[in-house]
Amino acid sequence: MSVKVRERVYPETNTVTWQADIHVKLLDGRRVRERCRVPGATSHATALKWARERERWLILHGHEREEETQEPQATPTVPTLAEFCRRWMTEYVIANRLKPSTISNKKILIRNYLVPALGELRLDEISESEIQRLKTRFVDHKPSSVNNILTCLSTILKSAIEWQVIDAMPRVRKLKKQPQRFEFYDEATYEHLVECTEHTDPRSRLVVLLGGDAGLRAGEMLALRWEHCDLDRGVLRVEENAWCGHVGTPKGNRSRQVVMTDRLRDALAEHRREHGRDVLVLVRDSGEPASKRVLDGWLLVAQRTAALPKKGPHILRHTFCSRLAARGAAPKAIQELAGHVHSSTTDRYLHLAPSALHTAIGLLNPSTARSVGAKSSRREPRHGRGTSASARQEVL
Repeated sequence: MSVKVRERVYPETNTVTWQADIHVKLLDGRRVRERCRVPGATSHATALKWARERERWLILHGHEREEETQEPQATPTVPTLAEFCRRWMTEYVIANRLKPSTISNKKILIRNYLVPALGELRLDEISESEIQRLKTRFVDHKPSSVNNILTCLSTILKSAIEWQVIDAMPRVRKLKKQPQRFEFYDEATYEHLVECTEHTDPRSRLVVLLGGDAGLRAGEMLALRWEHCDLDRGVLRVEENAWCGHVGTPKGNRSRQVVMTDRLRDALAEHRREHGRDVLVLVRDSGEPASKRVLDGWLLVAQRTAALPKKGPHILRHTFCSRLAARGAAPKAIQELAGHVHSSTTDRYLHLAPSALHTAIGLLNPSTARSVGAKSSRREPRHGRGTSASARQEVL
C-alpha cells in the first residue's frame, strides 16, 4: 500500500491542482489503484492528508463502482463571480462577524471593482490572464488600492475552494508597493497648533491633544468615555472605536493604555468640570454623540487659527509617533502606545530617530575606536584558566 500526491499545472488556464495516486489491498485480497484529483487542496500537506483519509476509507469500504445502468449525474454548474459574491457576503463576511467598516469596504470592492471587471465569468474561468487584465484595468489606481482588490478576490476564491465550489484557483500576485509616505507636523508646527487652541473651543484643543499627545485615532476619540479617563493616575484606556454610529473594539481588536501628558491631563480635567455629566468626552452642544464630520470641524477650527492647511485627524496620530521616534523612544514602546498590530507599521517612523544612527556612526570615529579597543584589551580572557589567584594556585 502506498499514497503519493503530486502537483499538476494546466498551462492553458494557468491553474494548479493536486492529484493523488493511491495503492491499497482490500480485505478480500483485491488490489486497487485509484488516481483522482484532490478537492480543495492548496498545498502538499492538505493534499496528502486527504489522500491518507481516502486510503483508509478504501480499505474499510472497498472501491465503489458505478453500475452500468446508473444514469450519469449532472455536473453542478459553477456560479459566476457576481452570483458567488452574494453567498460569500452572507456566509463568510457576515457569518464571521467582521467589523462594520470591513463589511462596508468589502461591499465597495465587490460592487465597484470586481463585479464590473469579472462578474460575468464563472469562478473556474477566472485565470491568471484574467487577473492580469484586472490589474491593467486599474493601472491608474495606487498599488495599495489594487492590492486591496486582489486580496478581496483571493479570499473569495479560497472560500470557493473550501466550500468545494471549484477545485483550484489561479495564483494572485500582488503589486510591489513603494514605501508609504505620510504627513506629520514637525515639533515647532505642532507646538504652534497646540498654542493656538488655547483661545478656541475646548473640544478643538482636546482633539489636537488626544491625537498629537496620545495617538488616538478619530474613531477612538469619538468613542472615548469619561470612565476610560483615569485623571488621578493620568492614564487613558483605549477600549472602543466608533464608526458611522457603530461602536466596537479598536483596530486590530487591541485595547491599550496611554499615559497622559500634563497638558492633556489638565485639558481633560478642565473639560470634565463642564461636561463630566456626559458619558462621552466629545459631544455636540446638544449633548448628542459627535460624528466624524463634527470631529473634522473641531480640528479645522484649530488649523485655521494656526494658519495651517486643512488636514484630517490622522495627521495628529502620525505626529504622535514621529515625535516619539525623534526623541529616541524604543520601537516597542511606540508600537504599544500607538496600538500597532505589526512592528512593520512602527518601522515607518524609525528613520526620524537620529540618535541611533549617530551612535552607530560614532563608533567609526578614531577616538571612539581607540577607547573601545582599550576597553577590550583590559578585559580578562573568557577562555582558559585566566590569570586569577585561584588559577595560579592550580598551576602550582
